[in-house]
Amino acid sequence: MQFERGEHGNEAAHTSGGAEMDRHALAMQRLAQWAPLPQSGANEILSDELEAWLRDYVVPVVEDLLDNPVFRRIVSAICEQLLESSDTEERRQIDDFADSVVTCASALVNAAEEFGVHEVLADSDRADDERWIAADKNANIDPRSVTEKAVDRPWLGMVTSQDFWSPTFSPQLRVTDALLVRQFRRSVPFVKLLGDRVSSMLVARCNFWKHRLDSTGQRLQIRLGGEGNRAFKAQEEILNCLIEIDHRYQLIRQRWLAGPERRLRDACFALLQTYVAYHPYPQIPWLGVASQTLSVNGGVLKAFFRHRGTVKEIELISHGRARVVGTKTASLVDTNLIRQVAAALDDLGEIYRRGAHPDEIIEEARSQYALLVVVRPRLVFWNGERLALEWNDAEKSWNLLLNLAVRAEGKLPLHAFTLTGVRTNRDQSVRKLHLRRYLSSVPHGDELAARIEKHRGGDCYLDMDSGAVKVLDLDADDWTVEVNSFGTPPIAKQ
Repeated sequence: MQFERGEHGNEAAHTSGGAEMDRHALAMQRLAQWAPLPQSGANEILSDELEAWLRDYVVPVVEDLLDNPVFRRIVSAICEQLLESSDTEERRQIDDFADSVVTCASALVNAAEEFGVHEVLADSDRADDERWIAADKNANIDPRSVTEKAVDRPWLGMVTSQDFWSPTFSPQLRVTDALLVRQFRRSVPFVKLLGDRVSSMLVARCNFWKHRLDSTGQRLQIRLGGEGNRAFKAQEEILNCLIEIDHRYQLIRQRWLAGPERRLRDACFALLQTYVAYHPYPQIPWLGVASQTLSVNGGVLKAFFRHRGTVKEIELISHGRARVVGTKTASLVDTNLIRQVAAALDDLGEIYRRGAHPDEIIEEARSQYALLVVVRPRLVFWNGERLALEWNDAEKSWNLLLNLAVRAEGKLPLHAFTLTGVRTNRDQSVRKLHLRRYLSSVPHGDELAARIEKHRGGDCYLDMDSGAVKVLDLDADDWTVEVNSFGTPPIAKQ
C-alpha cells in the first residue's frame, strides 16, 4: 500500500497563509532558505535539516510523480529496452557491439599468432598488474591479456539491472577474475552516485573493451607494417574490425548519453533513489520491484547521502571572535548530492506541474497490457494497436466487450457491470457472434475475437489472464483525447 500523501506534515501540504501550493514549489522554496549551500560539507545541525528536507519535502513530490505516466515511461524505458529478454533495437545494438568485440579480439589474436608477435597482445599496464598479482597472491586470476580474454566472451552482459539503484563498478564476468576487475575499475570515469547508472555503466563497460582492443590493434598494425605485403590482408581485417567496434560503440553512446532525454532520465532516477532512501515503506508496484529489495537498496542509498566526516570545534572569544580548538567526528550530509536532488527537482518541474494528460495515460497502458479497453472515449487496443472500430455505432457489441473485459480484469465485482438486453442463452450467443464478426473486420481484431469463449449453456468469457487486461475509465470528454494520434487506419463503422 502506498504511503498516504501529506503524512509528512501539514507544512508540506499548505503555505503558512493556508493557500494551496504544490509540493514541488514548497520543496524548492524550503531549500532556498539554506542557499547557498556550503561547498565542502555541512555541520551536524544543517545535515539534520537537509535530511529532514529530503524526507518531508522531496519524498512527497516523488509520490506525486509516481502516478505520472511521463515519469514512469522515462524510468521504465531502461528495463523495457535494455534487459536481456527485451526484443528492442536498443538491446540489439548492445548484442551487436558484444559480437563485434569477440570478432575483433579473435582477428587480433589470430594475426599475432600467425606472424609470431604474440607479445604485442600484452596489456600496456602489465608491469603494474604483475606487481599487484605478486603482492596479492590472488588465486582467482587469469594471467592472459584482456584481448585474449575477450575472445572467450567473459562477460555475463554489458548491461545489468544491478546498476539501477547504485553503480556496481563491475565488468559483470561469468567467472571471477580479480585482475580483469582491477583493470576495469581503473578505466571507469567518475560516476555520480545518483541518477541513471544503468546506462552510465553500460557505456563504461563498452568503452573498456573498445579501448583495450584499440590499443592492441594499433600496436599490432605497427608490427605488421614490417611484414610487407603478406600482412596486408590481416591489417585490413583488423582495421575493419576496429572501425566496426567504434561504429557500434558510438550508436550506444548517442542513444544513452546524448539528448534531453538523458538529462530527464538522470533527474527521474535521482528522485526515485531519494524516495527509496527516505520513504519508510517505499512502494513502486509498476516497476516490479519487491518491497524487501527496495528496503535493502534504501539502506545503501541512504548511506550515500550521510556518512562520517570531520567538523571543527569552535570556541567563542570576546568581541565576536572565535577560534578552532579541535575537531570531532560527525555524521554529515553530502551537499553535492543535495545539489543533485535540487537540480533534478528543477529539471522535472514542468512534468510535475503539467500532470498526467489522458493521452499519456493511454499510451502507457497500451504498452503494458495485451487488451486495453478505454471507457471514455471508447477505444480498444490489442497488443498496443488500436482496433479501428467505431464503438459508438455498435452499442451492443461494446456493451458485451466491456463486460467481458471487466470480468477478465477481475478488479470489480461482477455485478458492477451487467450485460443489458440479454434475456436468453441464445441472445448471448448471437451477441457473441456479432462481436466476433465486428472485431474480425479490422486488422488484428480476429486475434482478440479468438479469445472470446462461451461456457456451454452459460456466460461468455475472455480466455486471458487477469494481468493482461486493463479497463481504463479516464472520465474524459472525447475532445481531451487525440484519438488519431495512436497511429491506426481510418475508423471502420459497423
